[in-house]
Amino acid sequence: MFSKGIWDSKYNNNGFTLIEILVSLALFSLVISITVGIFIVGSGSQRKIIELYTVQREASYIMETVSRELRMAIAICDNGEIECGAREDQQNNANHDIEFKNYNGDWIKYCLADINNNCGNGAGFEYFSRDGSRISSPDVKIENLIFYVSEDFNQTQPLITIVLKVKSRGKYGTNVVLQDSVSLRIYN
Repeated sequence: MFSKGIWDSKYNNNGFTLIEILVSLALFSLVISITVGIFIVGSGSQRKIIELYTVQREASYIMETVSRELRMAIAICDNGEIECGAREDQQNNANHDIEFKNYNGDWIKYCLADINNNCGNGAGFEYFSRDGSRISSPDVKIENLIFYVSEDFNQTQPLITIVLKVKSRGKYGTNVVLQDSVSLRIYN
């Protein structure tokens, strides 16, 4: 009656071999890698969607604000001249600003502006300004803003076409281009 030692066959069948451990470790690593990859792709897509939403929201706000106020304008003039009709340089030209008299009789100017709210065009002019006050979010930049005023402004009801390109300042650089035509309620 000898006692059984550790190396007997009874105890040999209960452990794992080195190959079994390596295979299970490889499968576990593969499952974790796939899960982490799905998470990274999902979070990147979510950030891109949030950027797109921000750009669309900002572009829609700017376009709606300008369209609504232009629709109610009573004159489009330069330097506050009374009832002068369209500015000579605005008729049928691409301008990055527009001045008009609103329904309260106040002169309003929309334009591309720099960080100091100076109107202009080109590098550094990437904000949307209303009378020297920036109304676009710092999360986006205005890449293009053009106002086209109908050529026959004084003969018919004026038509202004607005083209706006807004781009995200985020990682993905999502952009949106909107165009709207506004018929002013001026009847000659």
